[in-house]
Amino acid sequence: MSQELLYQSNEISVTGINIKLLNSKAYWITPDNEILDIGLGTHIDMVIKHPEFFGLIKEEITSIYQDYNELMGVEGKARYKIIMQLLASGFIRIRLYPNKYWSISAQNWDSRTKEVLSQWAEIAQKIKNAGRYMDTVISTHEQVIKGYTVEDLILNKHKSKTIT
Repeated sequence: MSQELLYQSNEISVTGINIKLLNSKAYWITPDNEILDIGLGTHIDMVIKHPEFFGLIKEEITSIYQDYNELMGVEGKARYKIIMQLLASGFIRIRLYPNKYWSISAQNWDSRTKEVLSQWAEIAQKIKNAGRYMDTVISTHEQVIKGYTVEDLILNKHKSKTIT
């Protein structure tokens, strides 16, 4: 996958995983486990602006929006279809809902997802108005998992059992 710089950022490495920091509250995690901080924009806006990074082409995105008779960038059925396609290809979507929880969407609740979420949680614990004790809601193709905090992900509690 091309590693073209998408946003100006500071880079650090946590246990071998590259993390691009912008102090935002939304992230993409790539199939290569790169954690991308997407700033204040939306996940779909990043996909539309950089389709090749996500293994897509602009025409494909346009076609999906046209199929649903939606304007490009609207967060409706077309967006849902595109996000589901990206999750199936190994991307993970993360969004903070302030004073509520972190929403995490992944295709599967497997060892790779659990490992990269542990790494992401190291960053999430430092975010103002979120912190270590913020709840997470993890949605996969087959289940919704509740009951873990950011701290639980850091401490790997999510690797030993499944809470549904």
